[in-house]
Amino acid sequence: MKTTAAPPKSQPDARKRAIGRKLTVISRQLWQQFDQNMQSTGVSRAKWGLIAAVSRSPGATQRAIAAMLQVTEVTAGRMVDRLCEDGLLERRENPQDRRGYCVYLTPAARPLLDQIGQAATVYEAEAFAGLSQDELAQLEALLDRIALNIAAPSRPEPRKTSDEA
Repeated sequence: MKTTAAPPKSQPDARKRAIGRKLTVISRQLWQQFDQNMQSTGVSRAKWGLIAAVSRSPGATQRAIAAMLQVTEVTAGRMVDRLCEDGLLERRENPQDRRGYCVYLTPAARPLLDQIGQAATVYEAEAFAGLSQDELAQLEALLDRIALNIAAPSRPEPRKTSDEA
């Protein structure tokens, strides 16, 4: 029995696949290189990631922090526990939920947050070197559209008719 090879991908599909791979690789490289820069300061990814997340969303719940960091609630809770013990974070009662807590930075976290911000500024200058403000705005708009597409609820694939089966 003779089998036929799958038809080659169309050029637009190949381009989309290549762009998807590039986005994945670039994202990984951004995280890894920034993480390496921060390690020289003695700050782990878990620590700087959590501090940055809480600085962007003061008063966030552990559930929200877990979602931001893409970790389980248990993992987020342990991370918050450690930074509370280090005096960098504090839990306060949640006014909307007596059973829950909101997480805030302490004044002791400010120097570390400043250090993270300075490292980010240097790294962003390197990563986006040569791009104009207009190009950055265009890139941001395009990435926003992709993010919206990804966030859209999955649509079921069209059903095949009996003629197509």
